[in-house]
Amino acid sequence: MDLPLFGGRKKKESTIVRDYAKTLEDAKALMNSGEDDRAQILLRRINRWVSEDFDRVSALSPKEKRELSKILTEAGEKMLILKDYEYAIKTFEKAKSLDRNNVRAWLDIGRNLLERNVQIPYAVASLKEAVKLAPNNVEANILLGDALRMEGDLKGAIEAYFHALEIDPENEDVINKILKIEPDNVEVLKKYAELLKKKGNDTELLKVYNRLYSLTKDERYLDEGLDIDPGNKDLLITKVRFLMDNNELVEANRIIEQLREDYPEDPTVQMLYEELSGGEKEEVKPIAVDELFGDLGIDETLGEISTENVEKQKEEIEEVNKVDTFLNAFYNGDLDEAKEILKNLSHEEFIDLANREINFELAKFMVDNLNIEQGNTILEEMISKQAYDYAEKILNEILKKNFKDAKALFYKGKLMAAKGNDMGARNFLTMSVKFNPEMKKYIKEDKILKKYENEDWYKKLIS
Repeated sequence: MDLPLFGGRKKKESTIVRDYAKTLEDAKALMNSGEDDRAQILLRRINRWVSEDFDRVSALSPKEKRELSKILTEAGEKMLILKDYEYAIKTFEKAKSLDRNNVRAWLDIGRNLLERNVQIPYAVASLKEAVKLAPNNVEANILLGDALRMEGDLKGAIEAYFHALEIDPENEDVINKILKIEPDNVEVLKKYAELLKKKGNDTELLKVYNRLYSLTKDERYLDEGLDIDPGNKDLLITKVRFLMDNNELVEANRIIEQLREDYPEDPTVQMLYEELSGGEKEEVKPIAVDELFGDLGIDETLGEISTENVEKQKEEIEEVNKVDTFLNAFYNGDLDEAKEILKNLSHEEFIDLANREINFELAKFMVDNLNIEQGNTILEEMISKQAYDYAEKILNEILKKNFKDAKALFYKGKLMAAKGNDMGARNFLTMSVKFNPEMKKYIKEDKILKKYENEDWYKKLIS
C-alpha cells in the first residue's frame, strides 16, 4: 500500500475530519498486514497534522471536534500497541484538548502510565478527571484505586474500589483488590463467598469460609464448607480447634485420628494431635522432694542433685524439640514463653521453623519479636545457604497483609539484593524508609547492601 502524499497538499476545511479518519484506517490496515513501521509513520503524521492544521481544527464545529477527538484517541491506542508511548500520550493530550469530556482519552493516559509505572501523580490526576466525568464507569474507579494504592493512599484506594463494587457488585477483581488491603473485612468476604458459590468455585470458597470462621467464630461457615468438601484438611483442622474450645473432645479426637491417617507427615496435624492428647491427660500434682525420699532416709542434698538432673534432662529434651516447643507455646497462647524460645533458636532451627507451615500470625510474631540485629543474622545465614524460599515465605506472609511493615520491607529488599534483583531491592528499601525513616541506619550499615553505595538512588535514600 502506498503512503499518501503529505507534502504540498492542502486539505479542504470541509474534509479535514474525513482525511484524518481515512489515514487512521490506512494505518490500521498496515498493522493488520504486519507493516508496523509504515503504520507508525501514518499514526505520527495524524498527531503532527493537528498542530499543522491548528487554525482549521480550532474552527471546526463542536460536533466535528468530538469526532476528531475520537479519531485521535483511537490513533493513540494503536500507538500503544506499537509501544510508541511518547507519541501515544501526546496524541491523547490533543484528543482531550479537543473534547474535555472524552473519558476514553483520560482513561487511556492513566492506564498507560500505570502499566509502565511512570508519572503516577499524573495518572492519578487523569483518572480522577475520568471518574469526575463518568462516576459510574467501573474501569475508571478501579484504575483510580490502583493509582492511589501505588501512591500509598490506601484510604482513597479503598473508597475508589468500593465505589466500583457498588456499581458492579459481582466484580471479582474489585473484591480481590479490596481484600489485599483489608483482608479481614467480613462484609466483603461474605460478598466474595456468595459470588464464589454462584460461580461454583469451590476451591476458593472453602478458603473464604475458613477465613470467615476465624474472624466471626460462626460455626455455620465450617459446616457449609465441610458440606462441600467433607475431607478438606484446613477446615477439619479448624473444626477440631472449635470442638476443643467447646470441650467436645470425643468428636475432636475422631476427626484428628482421621487426619493423622490421611496426612501422617503433616506437622500441623501432628501438633494438634499432641495438643489434644495433652489436654485429655489428668493433671498430676508435683510431689515434694521430702515426701518422695523422706521414708527412704535419703538426705536433702541427694534430693537437690536429683532435681538438678531432672532439670538438666528437661533442658536436653527442650533442646532437641525446641522448634516444636516454640510452635506449641505459640499456638497455645503462651506468647511470653514462645518469645523467649524464639530468641534462642539456632540458625538451623530457624530454617527448620521456616520450612514448617507459615501463616500471617506466626510470621508477624517471628519478625516482631526479633530485633533487627537478630533478624539480620538469621537472614544472612539463610542467604549464605541460599535458603531464599524459606525467608521469602515468611516475609511474603507479612507483606501480603501489611505492606507498610518497614522491618519486613527492609529484609525483603536485602533478600532481593542477595538474589541479584536490583530493581526489587531498590523498591523494597525505598518503601521501608518511606514508612520508617529510621531504617536508613540499617540500610547504611548493611554489608549486603554495600554493593549499591555508588548508586545515586542509594545515596539519596540514606542521605
